[in-house]
Amino acid sequence: MCFWKDKVFMKKVLLLSVPIAIQNLITSILNIFDQLMVGWLPTNADNCLSAVLLSNQIVFIFQIILFAASNTAIIFIAQYTESNNYKKIPPTMGFLLIVGGIICSICTLLCTAFPSLVISIFSPSVEYKALATEFLSVVGFSFIPMAFSVMLNFSMRGIRRMKLGLFSNVVAVVCNVILNYLFMFGGLGIPAMGFIGAAYGTILSRIIEFIIMIVGVIVLKYPLLASPKKMFCFTKKFVKKYFKMFFPILCNEIFWVLSGTVYLYVYDKLPDSEVVLAAMNIAQSVDKIVSVAMIGVGSAVGVVIGNTIGEHNGEKLRDYSKKSWWFSVAVGIFVGLLTFVGAFFVPSFFTEVSPLARHTSKILLFLFGITAVLRSISFMAVVGILRSGGDTTFCMLMETLLIWLVSVPLVFLFGLVFKWNIYALYALTNVSELLKCIVFTYRVKGDKWIKFKVDKSVPETQPAKQN
Repeated sequence: MCFWKDKVFMKKVLLLSVPIAIQNLITSILNIFDQLMVGWLPTNADNCLSAVLLSNQIVFIFQIILFAASNTAIIFIAQYTESNNYKKIPPTMGFLLIVGGIICSICTLLCTAFPSLVISIFSPSVEYKALATEFLSVVGFSFIPMAFSVMLNFSMRGIRRMKLGLFSNVVAVVCNVILNYLFMFGGLGIPAMGFIGAAYGTILSRIIEFIIMIVGVIVLKYPLLASPKKMFCFTKKFVKKYFKMFFPILCNEIFWVLSGTVYLYVYDKLPDSEVVLAAMNIAQSVDKIVSVAMIGVGSAVGVVIGNTIGEHNGEKLRDYSKKSWWFSVAVGIFVGLLTFVGAFFVPSFFTEVSPLARHTSKILLFLFGITAVLRSISFMAVVGILRSGGDTTFCMLMETLLIWLVSVPLVFLFGLVFKWNIYALYALTNVSELLKCIVFTYRVKGDKWIKFKVDKSVPETQPAKQN
């Protein structure tokens, strides 16, 4: 399938995927700078990195729930955009803001008022439990500005307006790097706070990002926001359709991220767990940077598939889904090669981390590179194709069953009972990835995943003014 020869398809995907990839790259660079600066601390660098890893896993759970809500809204916004039905976008956005506001209120309260209880789900070692608790209690205040920035950013993808989100991300990253350094190591009259300074830098940078985002959407008159009367006039029929999509996506993401939490729990019980967690933190930071291509292309394909559904063109929809699958293979190979290259030099930047942690992270990165194609195919199939076609329940069932009936029991058994090393355990987490590739590839080849009506004429609507 020569997907690169279809200039229309490639143009659509690349015009969306490049800004999305850059946004994710910027966020990933921000994360790795955080890890680097923590790794530069003169004392307890391994324990501090382990504490940040556990705290960020909680942050990641919050983000995943928020992403599920936002991705559900994109499915509808992309269709409304392509069919020029812009009047339905503000109510969709209004409902998303309500859902996101409830999510962020609950998560903020739990992490700021009961951080020790939340961190205890990992049963962390005493060496870094107090550090992780302190970090989470502060960084939890970043959830509110983060939530509204994410919802606006995702919604702008649905209307194909990417520049504002990219600009706000760039400013946020620059501010975060500068603020983190000042708060952690001191300067300009600010006392050195150590690793907890990274949490304060994150809060301020998220606030700056949100201010730029909301002002930009209003000034540029994007068709996302309107008067409260127009934004909160969604129908019961829409609410039912939204939650029919949202709950499978949410369950899918929650069970997926909880599996990662289980893996961290097992890793924490291995010998020299502080070394293992510090190495995993470094490896995951690098992996997030090189995987932006995978995320960008997958997310872009999701919008393109949604637009094509809005056109009601079934033939083009099937053609684009097949080309997207082959595109994911090429992207996976590219990501794998980048990971191999990064493994040779990135760990050495963490100068204050123990040599064993740096060596462990290098081997982990090699394994990440080997499994990149599997992860790319799964991501494209689920996020890019099947969910956009409305096949959310099938995705949720298959991903959850394959992870929790295969990889999780294997990691528990061979990690806690047989005490296998981190490399073998990571390989076991990818057994489910292989099975997902097989199942989802078979699903994409058929038509059962297309839950919306296609091959019908587009209803006539009055297009709203675009900016």
